[in-house]
Amino acid sequence: MDNEDRIIKSFSKYAKSYDRHAQLQKTMAERLASMLPEQLPDCVTELGCGTGLFTRHLLAKPLRQLILNDISSEMMSQLQENMTLPKNTRLVIGNAEKVEFPSTDMIAANAVFQWFGEPVFSLNHLVKYLNSSGHLIFSTFGPGTLKEFRETACMESPATLFSRIQWETMIQQAGLTLKETNTEFRKSFFPSTRALIRNLQQIGAAPFPMFKSGGLRKLIRAYDENFSTEQGVYVSWELLYFSAVR
Repeated sequence: MDNEDRIIKSFSKYAKSYDRHAQLQKTMAERLASMLPEQLPDCVTELGCGTGLFTRHLLAKPLRQLILNDISSEMMSQLQENMTLPKNTRLVIGNAEKVEFPSTDMIAANAVFQWFGEPVFSLNHLVKYLNSSGHLIFSTFGPGTLKEFRETACMESPATLFSRIQWETMIQQAGLTLKETNTEFRKSFFPSTRALIRNLQQIGAAPFPMFKSGGLRKLIRAYDENFSTEQGVYVSWELLYFSAVR
C-alpha cells in the first residue's frame, strides 16, 4: 500500500466522526476565511474539502460556480450529508496533485498541502488552472507541529512540514505573487496521551502505523512524564496561512 492509499484509507475510516474531533481544523478554517476577499470571484475551487469545514465559509458568500475536490469519496459523502450545495457545484474526487481541474479564478485549501508528496510539482500543476489574476489561498502545518510527540516517539511526520519561508519560496517559484502570510502557534490539551493518539487518528493526522510492537506503552510513559500539566497532556501546532495571486 503506497502513501496515497494509506491517506485515503485513514480519512475514509474516520469520515463520519471527523467533525467531532477536528477542532483545530475548524479554527484554521475560520482564520483562512478571514483572508478571503469580500466578494468571491466567479469560480472557486476548493481542494481537500473533506466534510466541509471550510466549504461552509465559501457558501456564506455569493458564488457563481464552486468546484469541490477531495481524495476520499467517504469524506465527500459526509459533506453532502452535512450541507446543501448549490446547483452550480461540481464534485471532483481524486488526488489534487494529479487531478485535471477546469480553469478557475480561485484555489483554496484548508489544512491540505501538508499531504502533498511533491509540493513543488503540485504547486506548478495547480497554478496552470488559475485564470489570469487568479488567487491561491491555503493553510497548512509548519515544522513546529506535533514536535513533542514526534521527538518522544522518535518518528518522522507522515505529513510534509515545510517552514513558512520554504513555502513562500515555492509559491514564488510557481509564478505567484505573495499578498499575505501568517504564522500561528497553538497548544492543544488532552486528558491523556492515549486520548491524544486517538485524536490524531480520528483527524487523519496519523495515516501510517506509528509504533513498532511494544513501543506504545513506552511512548505513553515518556509522554506522560514530560508533557503533563494540571490541564492534561499538551502538544504544539505551527499553523501557516498564505494568500497569493497569479
